[in-house]
Amino acid sequence: MRYNPKDVSREIGPDGIEHMYVSGSLAMRMFVIFAAAYVMSYAFRAVNAVIAQPLVQELGLTAGQLGFLASAYFLSFALMQLPVGVMLDRYGPRRVEAVLIGFAALGALLFAVADSYLVLWLGRALIGVGVSACLMAAVKAYSLYFRPHMQASLSSWMLVAGSLGALAVTTPVEASLPVLGWRGVFGVAAVLCVLAGLALWFALPALFKPQKTESVADMAHGYKAIYAHPHFWRVAPLAMITQGGFMAFLGLWVGPWFTDVIGVSNAQAAQNMFWISATLMLGYLSLGFLTRRVSKAGGDEDQIMLIGTGLSLVVFAVQILQGVQSSLWGWLVHAILISSGIMTYSTCNKPFPKRLTGRSSTALNLLIFIGAFSIQWGIGIGIDCFVALGLGNADAMRLSLAILWALQLCSWLWFARPGRKVSHLIPFRSPTQ
Repeated sequence: MRYNPKDVSREIGPDGIEHMYVSGSLAMRMFVIFAAAYVMSYAFRAVNAVIAQPLVQELGLTAGQLGFLASAYFLSFALMQLPVGVMLDRYGPRRVEAVLIGFAALGALLFAVADSYLVLWLGRALIGVGVSACLMAAVKAYSLYFRPHMQASLSSWMLVAGSLGALAVTTPVEASLPVLGWRGVFGVAAVLCVLAGLALWFALPALFKPQKTESVADMAHGYKAIYAHPHFWRVAPLAMITQGGFMAFLGLWVGPWFTDVIGVSNAQAAQNMFWISATLMLGYLSLGFLTRRVSKAGGDEDQIMLIGTGLSLVVFAVQILQGVQSSLWGWLVHAILISSGIMTYSTCNKPFPKRLTGRSSTALNLLIFIGAFSIQWGIGIGIDCFVALGLGNADAMRLSLAILWALQLCSWLWFARPGRKVSHLIPFRSPTQ
């Protein structure tokens, strides 16, 4: 794909390395196309909260089975993160994401025609493989081609795009179920994935030259240095349990919270999820502007994440305690506060050089999605266990979420403990250097 040469500039950075930066229409095109693909990733993540009731009714699933089916996305997504990190650093974000999203199209088609629980699970797992690079490819592209002060803002604006995907699978999908059914919804999603892949391949220029100075084995070895870095393990628990936990809840259990705990209809639950996703999008959008302003002023961006996630824990606790009396407004406040958790990506990347940002981002993403998989399935298992002990569905869900809240509080305290800023200053050297 051609582009205006004026939209690409090359500069020698303080590290003595030449950097390529995009601007103008090329920068906008790059953002829009990566964001469009991420819309699909987020939509797949959230859609099970809307179709949970029809799935349970048609297939007779237990809470544990439903949780395991939905979390197949997170499991396969997590397992792909380390290979994706190497592929992004070696072959570039455009090529990698364009190829992988084809697997999402195949998985959506398989899910649409499945006639057994196993085939449904395999389709859902293939979807996770296919969209496993959607956010990380964008983060890699932005780290390569956009100026440093834009990084946190771009990550936030990507989540705005993702929230559009979540919005699309709330009220619109619920309204289309009588016409398309959940199978038809996934058939349409398969077509949209194909279109996204074609846009990535044909509408973006091949700016990235495959890196062959390091072998794949050496590149994979870079993960050892990343996982050995103390700053990584300061951020990882917060990302894994708080971000992963919110993804698990919003991706499935928020729907049953409204239907089983509060007692509203599936249509009303979908409407409530629409407003939560819209508020989350507003949070990401506001965060993008706020972090950019704080960064340019030389302030500490991490304070925004620390305060936001801390307050979200307070609201989460109130919602759990209130149970049937909990309000949509509480979940809206929780959503806008926890949107600050997306900053774990940019915070995690701070000690690492650009050539490792694909691997450092996916190293963190691996743990986030392991957390999401474990928590989404674990909440279902917890509900089944507490019901077997004699609790009602509503109290069983509240108790399962209370356990999640306690883990999130521990992860927040671990990140907030004294000495947080020092970890940003620890020198880093890759073993391959």
